[in-house]
Amino acid sequence: MGISQGQEDLAEMVHKLITDVTTQKEALGNAAESFGEMKDEVKVLRGQMVDLVAMHQSLTDTVTALQAEVEKLQAKNCTLQRQISVGGGHDRPTRVDVQRLAKYKGTGDSREIDNFLFQVEYYLDLQGIVGDDLQIKTAAMLLEGDAVAWWRRKRLDIQKGICTIDTFDDFQRELRTYFMPPNATRHAYRMVGELKHTGSLRDYSWAQSEVERSNPETLEDAYVVAERLADTQRKSYTNTFKPS
Repeated sequence: MGISQGQEDLAEMVHKLITDVTTQKEALGNAAESFGEMKDEVKVLRGQMVDLVAMHQSLTDTVTALQAEVEKLQAKNCTLQRQISVGGGHDRPTRVDVQRLAKYKGTGDSREIDNFLFQVEYYLDLQGIVGDDLQIKTAAMLLEGDAVAWWRRKRLDIQKGICTIDTFDDFQRELRTYFMPPNATRHAYRMVGELKHTGSLRDYSWAQSEVERSNPETLEDAYVVAERLADTQRKSYTNTFKPS
């Protein structure tokens, strides 16, 4: 009886041990499976981390490039604002750094005048200077000597309403007409012709006699005669329209 009970207890103990071992094996199997899954998840997370680092670098490069572009646009905007403040609001290209032109002194050499005006037009184009008023002022800054004296007289005539120079083409035409007459005598006679249309017959006769008497042979001589005729013309014009 005692032996039989002992055997049953031993058998039960063995069975329990077998059950525990089986349970532990299942637990170890589950743990190994979970560990494998965790390794896979870690691998996936590692790949995602690499992608995130690459994305961060790409975003950093993009932001850096955008900042550089913004700085360029800001610099260009400042340049345009300076150009607008100088040029009256016209849209113009960026100015080109060119050498300052040689000034025109008022010589009667036709080639020198043509070359000067050609270079002025080229300079205005390179500098993006638009608008007749600004172009005329820029060209006037390139005059000196007799040419400046001529422009000062023209400005006074414009203010008095004696003549008009509204466009840069007008400026070029007036400059050529004054400094490139066919010859000095014809230039003086042209002034006489203008006096004939605006002045009295007595003034016209005097002017014609003055030209014949002076007989200008050089451009400088013609300037002196032309100035006297211009004064006479202005006085005649004033007397004609003076209220009686």
